[in-house]
Amino acid sequence: MRLIKIIVPCLLLGACIFGTSQNAKFYTQSTTPQMAVSADFAAFVGVNRVQLPKYVDRPQMVTQRKDSAQVNISEYNRWVEPPAVLATRVITEDLSALLPAAQIKTNHIKGERFDWTISIEIVEINAVLGDKAEIVAWYTIKDKAGKTHTHQKFAAAVLIGKTYDDLAKGYSELLAQLSHEIAGALIQK
Repeated sequence: MRLIKIIVPCLLLGACIFGTSQNAKFYTQSTTPQMAVSADFAAFVGVNRVQLPKYVDRPQMVTQRKDSAQVNISEYNRWVEPPAVLATRVITEDLSALLPAAQIKTNHIKGERFDWTISIEIVEINAVLGDKAEIVAWYTIKDKAGKTHTHQKFAAAVLIGKTYDDLAKGYSELLAQLSHEIAGALIQK
């Protein structure tokens, strides 16, 4: 019995010291190069923080299985920053590229007087590795008085490869498409 009390803790300690665990990989999204939709639109535009479903607004990357309601949460494939912050930054940068004469920034400071304010609620964002990534979102454009000028639904899908890197690139492409539609709606104002 005394020998067991010595051996078991030594084995557990050895497993902790010499055991290996998989290293986490971190991913980001990036802007997608696009041609400007207007070189003349010169407004001051604020982008509110993007709202995401709670199940994807986490550090771990979330995927689905094809033809299934099952969700996979990967402990070893993670976003480099909170997904809502990442999506807000990418959309803001995409809009800046699409509307180069405009001043577009995230709406962090209370009381800033934007000409236009954009709110985005992503109600669905899913990916099946080796198949597709898709998004369903609602965006709202308000003027400086707070009056709603546009409240529009957006939906799109892109084919993606089998890796988490492909998933990150697919989400970047979906956000670029959403940004393009929002830029088009802004220049109609």
